Amino acid sequence: MRYPVSKECVGSNPTPCIPFYRKNIFCMMNVLEDLKKGIIVEINDVKQAISVDKCAHAIFIGNFDLDLIEETIDAVSVPVIASCRIGHFVEAKILEKLGVHVIDESNPNNIKHIKKKEFSTPFMCKVQTIDDAFLRIEEGAVILRTEWGYIDEVIWLINEGKEKGINAMIFCPLKMATPADVAFLFQIGGDAIIVSSQIFRSPNPPKLLDSLVNASRYYNEIDKIADLTKQANKILPAESKQI
Repeated sequence: MRYPVSKECVGSNPTPCIPFYRKNIFCMMNVLEDLKKGIIVEINDVKQAISVDKCAHAIFIGNFDLDLIEETIDAVSVPVIASCRIGHFVEAKILEKLGVHVIDESNPNNIKHIKKKEFSTPFMCKVQTIDDAFLRIEEGAVILRTEWGYIDEVIWLINEGKEKGINAMIFCPLKMATPADVAFLFQIGGDAIIVSSQIFRSPNPPKLLDSLVNASRYYNEIDKIADLTKQANKILPAESKQI
């Protein structure tokens, strides 16, 4: 923990837990820092959100579903990232009003992108080229991501970003991830991984998520990554692509 925490965050446990961002201004100021090398989980309902609350570093909601977003913010203690349509500044203002911690301006729309510097909530934007990346940063985005994919489909942004010197965090949205994927992406410079809701199709979602979170913690320790990958391979969803 890199900053003081309130009783709401620590509770009765003397060891600080993942901070309760909604009530702690110090946590709000450091939300981006705390998402670095983190595992973010896409959810489709509040039950899924609650099931990952104690393990994931944040929750991602890809639909502009206000009931789900508000219920999730109230139900969990980790940051919530929620999406709006590209250019739809009113949707973005609603998300900021609800108290989301990061606004994902990535849902398809034929409108010019939002002037993100006018908001106090940080923005994430999906990009398709490195030129897109520079435009989104100029508008005020502090996080960039690709479309959903597997590691071979998302690493271009890390590689080109490093080559061109982009000044933004890079989040990698994976349709499914193994601990080895987590270690790979973090070792080459990825800042966080968004795991799709396919994780809930695993025969043991909590154990699979735990292996990914542990991989994010020990991504430079190959012995631990090997053990975690062995464990995870047994409980990956059947339709997962093996690379």
